[in-house]
Amino acid sequence: MVVKKLVLGLALINAALFSPAASNAYGDTSIQDENGYDAAWHAMPGNTLGNTHFTFDLKGYVFGLRMINARYEGVMENGDYTVRSYLKTAGLGALLKKLKIWAITHGRYDRSGLYPLTHTQQNLDKKNRRVEMTYNYDTRRVDVAINPRIGSQGVPPATDQERFDADDTLSTIMNLMMRQTQGHKGHIDAPLCTGDVKVFDSKQHYALRMAKGKTDRKKFLGEKQQTLTCYVYYLPISGFDPEDLPSQKEANTPVTVHMVKSEELDMYIPTRFSYKISGFKAVIKVTDMRINGRDIRR
Repeated sequence: MVVKKLVLGLALINAALFSPAASNAYGDTSIQDENGYDAAWHAMPGNTLGNTHFTFDLKGYVFGLRMINARYEGVMENGDYTVRSYLKTAGLGALLKKLKIWAITHGRYDRSGLYPLTHTQQNLDKKNRRVEMTYNYDTRRVDVAINPRIGSQGVPPATDQERFDADDTLSTIMNLMMRQTQGHKGHIDAPLCTGDVKVFDSKQHYALRMAKGKTDRKKFLGEKQQTLTCYVYYLPISGFDPEDLPSQKEANTPVTVHMVKSEELDMYIPTRFSYKISGFKAVIKVTDMRINGRDIRR
């Protein structure tokens, strides 16, 4: 549960990668086309050269040991967005499951928020489980196909309305980044690092509650930059089995996120996630960033 919270947005990636529908291991930055990863990406509408394009590579450490490699990549233009992630973790006993997963989302956005259309997640373990979510804005339902099926939808399961009203996990990271602040218009009319973002990960429905901390200068990619500290709390709502619920102490301990403004993207980028509780410490940080083909690393 502790690691699931930390990877809240792992790699800006998603807490969903640790959901019961997920479950098993990427090379470094050269990503293979495993089970249609690249094919799915290039088939997405609007994914063309000339659009705004960004890639973040991340590394994660547990007890100081490098255990996580991840990538979060997206394109956006004229109200369309497509994002994908790739995650590999090494196993660490009961604390961290060995995982190897990719996910991809396509949707629309305007000033009022994000509107995901499709979300696919492919687990690259022996079960080879695949999750496909399709959003129907006429019926206001999310059709979820999980193959092979999982045994439980939680107690109680998420309702149709809860599923539809929430973002998928990859869209959630975009939601966090695209918000506005004083002097920064952003892409959606919601305040940066304030309020709740509702998430549905194909089984579990939860809120990420944000609270703004101080702004100061911190080092990122070789240069000190103005950085906003954001505290994010993980709040289960429905779709959870009893053993997956956080303890009171876990629920009261936030993930600390450092966010740096990107003028090119007109977004705030989460550059570092950290979580510390009862002697356990984990950190995930952006180690390389490319925007429109330009390497930002200094």
